[in-house]
Amino acid sequence: METNSTIVRTLNRTYPFTMEEKWAFAKRKPMFFGYVAAGYFLSTQKQKPSRKEMDVLTLAEQKEFQEKEHRIQYFHWKGEKETVLLVHGWNGHTGNFSRIVPALVEEGYNVIGIDLPGHGFSSGRYSNIVLSAKMVRRLVEQIGNPDYIITHSFGGAVATVAQELGVNAKKLVYIAPPLRLEILRKSFSSYYQLTEEESESMRLVLERKVKQPLSSLDLGKAGPKFDNSLLVIHDEDDLEIPFAMGLAVSKAWKNSKLVPTKGLGHKMILRTESVKDEIIGFLKGI
Repeated sequence: METNSTIVRTLNRTYPFTMEEKWAFAKRKPMFFGYVAAGYFLSTQKQKPSRKEMDVLTLAEQKEFQEKEHRIQYFHWKGEKETVLLVHGWNGHTGNFSRIVPALVEEGYNVIGIDLPGHGFSSGRYSNIVLSAKMVRRLVEQIGNPDYIITHSFGGAVATVAQELGVNAKKLVYIAPPLRLEILRKSFSSYYQLTEEESESMRLVLERKVKQPLSSLDLGKAGPKFDNSLLVIHDEDDLEIPFAMGLAVSKAWKNSKLVPTKGLGHKMILRTESVKDEIIGFLKGI
């Protein structure tokens, strides 16, 4: 007899259902709900780089590697100084750092940006923190450990798990980092008005996919393990990742600095001159 998961995989591969149709189906068939809700939670919406972002990306050497079914794109702006690794946020791509990259290149840094699974120019339609962290570790096996890691949003969680998997960096910059995956799952459950049973079903499927408890994906618990320096930049008006999360992440590290901003929200923060200056100053030890 086919299991529920086998039936769901068959449906996914055979019939061109939209995610909305799958969601409606799952609401009618509770036995499938966890699989469909988890798929909805982990599905990505690829954003095309803007013209200005492409102008910066085309200046890099574009490379890729294959890891099982995942084809991962990364970008390399060569420099003689320390290596900086860029890790973008959910539904983002390396081009999101286009206002920061030119300054890093001008300073002489060796800059590398990765498009995570299901994002940018990499393959796939789904992603998660652990899978993305494994792809970062796989990239680091090729390029060596970076001296510095700069992240945005979801990228901060990815970089943290990557460090737990063995990636090392002397300094970290987390822009608008989340605190715990469980908080994001509960927000998702609340937004879609899931029942407790539906939310729990989704959690169980997510844990099978990432192969560890969601409670373990916690930057607050991970922070004390690390001795590197952390700069957190977070906007007080961020509606996607609340400022309180960045504050908690900053407090979790032994050696950290929190720079609050105002009125920039979750995305404009990446396109602001003062934020760029804070990052460069931090890397240079000013």
